[in-house]
Amino acid sequence: MIVDGNIVDSVGFKRKGNISGYSNPNKEGVKIKTNKYVAGKEYDGIKEFTLHMNFQDPTMMREKLTYDICAEMGLFSLRTAFAKVFINNDYWGLYTLVEGKDEMYKQVFENRDMDAIESLDFGDMCFLSTNPTDYDYDNNSSGFPYYKFENGDASTAWPRFATMIDRANNTADDQYLDTVSTYLNIEDFFRYQAINVYLMNMDSYIDFKGNQIYVYDTIAKLWQVTPWDFNASFGLWNTNNYQPATYSMIPSAISNGCITSKLNSIPQLRTYYLDAMCELNNTIGNTTEYFNKIDNWKTQIQQAVYDDTRKHVTNADFDNGIEYGFHMLFGDNQPALKTFITQRLAVITQGLAIENYNCSTLGIDDNLENSTGITLYPNPTADIINIKLQHNNKDNYEIQILNAVGQVVYLSKKEDKISLKNLMSGIYFVTVKNGSFNYTGKIIKQ
Repeated sequence: MIVDGNIVDSVGFKRKGNISGYSNPNKEGVKIKTNKYVAGKEYDGIKEFTLHMNFQDPTMMREKLTYDICAEMGLFSLRTAFAKVFINNDYWGLYTLVEGKDEMYKQVFENRDMDAIESLDFGDMCFLSTNPTDYDYDNNSSGFPYYKFENGDASTAWPRFATMIDRANNTADDQYLDTVSTYLNIEDFFRYQAINVYLMNMDSYIDFKGNQIYVYDTIAKLWQVTPWDFNASFGLWNTNNYQPATYSMIPSAISNGCITSKLNSIPQLRTYYLDAMCELNNTIGNTTEYFNKIDNWKTQIQQAVYDDTRKHVTNADFDNGIEYGFHMLFGDNQPALKTFITQRLAVITQGLAIENYNCSTLGIDDNLENSTGITLYPNPTADIINIKLQHNNKDNYEIQILNAVGQVVYLSKKEDKISLKNLMSGIYFVTVKNGSFNYTGKIIKQ
């Protein structure tokens, strides 16, 4: 194996993946262990990583975007990077490189051998019994693998896991915070579910239930949820049944789910969840910065994607999937990234308003001025929006107003005062363009 010109010999190399691993033989996921055959062998301190092929994701970005969001939200998230992969000098295309889970255990918890359990597609975190073997697929008689022993010592992992499930489901409300917080990091648990809901990652607790890793922190002496597997994130799968413009901020999967339903009766748990929604609105929902990030990534990886003849999509699918609209791929009407983000921002903002929840950093100032020298006011507005431009050559600017699904509802030049009286109430985006300069601001029509 050669990484950035550095040679590591005698590595372990095998295919990986479930549906993705058998869908198309032209491009496959890969798992690499540098110490598979030679003990102690590593690359840059790393012994294990995977190369994800971004199955069904035309943008090739969803996996990395979501891992980065999880890290920014303070969760124990794996590190990622884009990678051009060659096998025997044959270009196999652009992959997402993701560090091995045990690498995170070592780097974060300083314990590569810590206990870890993965919830699979039926692992709904519901209480089965106090018997640890009922959670262990190899020992139970359910016929379905709810959970999988992932790492560490099975003789300690299963009893600890069963006890945590019991406490997290069955502790009385008045004792819940004090008791359960000694078994499970409940704040991170609710923050993680908020991320899955915001990004409509349906291959998770909120639909298929799986793809969550629980690791036992031997220092804190409790279970920590760690994010895992995001090729379905940003509304990629099952969008024929769940739409980003209508999927609730607190869907039934949360309000009726095991453990998550506790937010209905314990205010602090609801606060954990809603605070996470506020943070997501201020990161992903900051469309000027977030769309710039996506555009910059597109510039970096576009040629590598174009040159990838093994990918499951076309070059046009890649370009269209990043911008606006919906595109039929693999039997699903997939939302483009920018459409998805604008629609989720509108849904979550409305959901927070219905909850009458005050996010300390959420909201829009009456006069929004920034480093670009552009001011939008008043904001919110019932009718008129004023656009104050500080730059020269103002006559060359083009001004667009887009609705929450990315449709242009107003187009103008040389106009500083725009009437919104014919537009429905809701969130809109004002885009100001002049050559390479591109600014987007968020406004509310009351």
